[in-house]
This record gives sequence, C-alpha cells and structure tokens, in this order.
Amino acid sequence: MQAVAFYLIYPILWIISRLPFPIVYLISDFFYFITYYIIGYRKKVIKKNLTTAFPDKSDKEITRLAKKSTQHFCDIFIEMIKSMGMSKKSMKKRFTCSNPEMVNAFAKAKQPIVALFGHQASYEWTMVLDDVIDYKVYAIYKPLKNKKFNDLIVGIRKKFNSEMVAMKEATSFMSKSAQSEAALFALVADQSPKSGNAQHFTNFFGVPSAVFKGAERIAREYSTPVVFLRINKVKRGYYETEFVTIAENGAETEDWFITDTFFQLLEEQIIKQPEYYLWSHKRWKSTIGSTKRAVELSPRVQR
Repeated sequence: MQAVAFYLIYPILWIISRLPFPIVYLISDFFYFITYYIIGYRKKVIKKNLTTAFPDKSDKEITRLAKKSTQHFCDIFIEMIKSMGMSKKSMKKRFTCSNPEMVNAFAKAKQPIVALFGHQASYEWTMVLDDVIDYKVYAIYKPLKNKKFNDLIVGIRKKFNSEMVAMKEATSFMSKSAQSEAALFALVADQSPKSGNAQHFTNFFGVPSAVFKGAERIAREYSTPVVFLRINKVKRGYYETEFVTIAENGAETEDWFITDTFFQLLEEQIIKQPEYYLWSHKRWKSTIGSTKRAVELSPRVQR
C-alpha cells in the first residue's frame, strides 16, 4: 500500500516541482486554507506552544501568529517539493550565506565541525550550503515510515552532495567520522525526546525543555568546533543565513555550555521572526516529573 500511495502521488509532486514559483505559492495558499481552516491541523498545539513562549501576547496576536506559522509550514512543504526541479543556481540565489569563510577556516585546518540549527525559516534548503563550504557534509535526519517517500526525501536532500545519516545511527557515526575525516555534521538540534524518556532539560522560553545532548558530547569528546546556523526569512522564497561560533573547541567548554548557547541563540532568532518557527511539534511534551529516567538539569533550569 505504501508503494501504491507513492506511485499515485509522485507524478503530482513532479509536476509541482516544475511549475514557476508564483503558481507554486498559489498551491501553497490552497494547502494553507485546507490545513488551517478545514482540517485545523494541530491548531491547539500551535496556539498552546505560542502562548507558552509568549505569555504576554493577546489571544488575537496568538491567533495571527498561528495562522502565519501554518502558512509558512505549507510554504516549507511546497518548497521542499519545488527543490526537486530547482537548479543549483536558482537555489543559491534564494538561499544565501553571508560568511561561509568562517566555517571554511576550520576546514582548512582539517577539523571536523558540528553545525546546529533549528526548525526556523527554511531548514530544508540548507542543503545548498554544501556548495559554498569546504566540508563533506553529513546531515542527521529522522527517517519516514514510508520507505518510498523516505527515499524520495533523502534523494532531494542529497541533491547537492551531502550525505544523510539516520538519527538513531548519528552518535556512533559521528564518533567514527570525527576521528577519521574533516566532516561537517549538520543537526536540526531542537528535536524533543519521546515523552517519558527525556534525560536532559534546558531552559527554552523560560520553560524546562527536554533536549538531546549527543552533539555536545561529540564536540567535547573530539575537540570539534561548534557553530550555529542563523536562518532569516527575507520574503517568500528567499532566505539569508549566517554562521555564529558557539565554541572553537568543544573540549574546552563546560558541561551544558554548547546546548544552552544553542537554545539561547535559537530563542533570540525566533523572537525576531516567531511566525517562521515550527510550532506544530510538541516542544514541551516531556516534563521533569513525567520522565522515567534520571534527569540532568542545565544550570539555566536550576537558577
């Protein structure tokens, strides 16, 4: 059945990927209307997350942000499809980086590096940065259950020569590669652990938030630099990025410094453009009291 669904839908996706952007965004507008007004996709989750992050905002403003966030979510989905038919030149024009030389300086020293970013603005088009940085890029991702669609998504993301590594294999893969090659490990690092299994909590928008610390452990163990990729949406279909150094040597940082700094930088970015964050995922689904494991708290939570 998964294969049948894929072969029925794929021709539609292929056609969309070859359409001009004005028509592509009309399709996105249609998806938005269905998603928000007809299906009401995760509307309660989105509004709850926004209210948690911005308790001082009025109900009217929360609703406005919920609509904008859902519209942006549809844009991201349609842009991912569109990337199937985009040239490298076209994508590089729409997704730019102001300071690739900062990361390339680490590459010249043949140091592996960890690059962290969040579900902000366009996390799908980051793959085009492979063309402007001097690293072999390994992107950590969570596989889809439908193998056919998963292979399609992986193919899209590998279009500009980055390699994909499944999340469950990430820690062991990074450990091996960090010792043998100058690689850049790209992680969307604001993923939340499964409810009840969280071990680590930092402070995110003033709320104890379950987080993964795998990237920090690798950076500290193998003395890798760590950078944050700040992504700003300029307008529909156009994004600007900038690398920000978190640590030049992970081994020289204190415990929690990398994780806490990442979430602080991400929070600052979201505050500037809250409508472009993926509020539909359950960021605060795990609480300290609900976890089944021993809990480690960041100093930011303890203060």
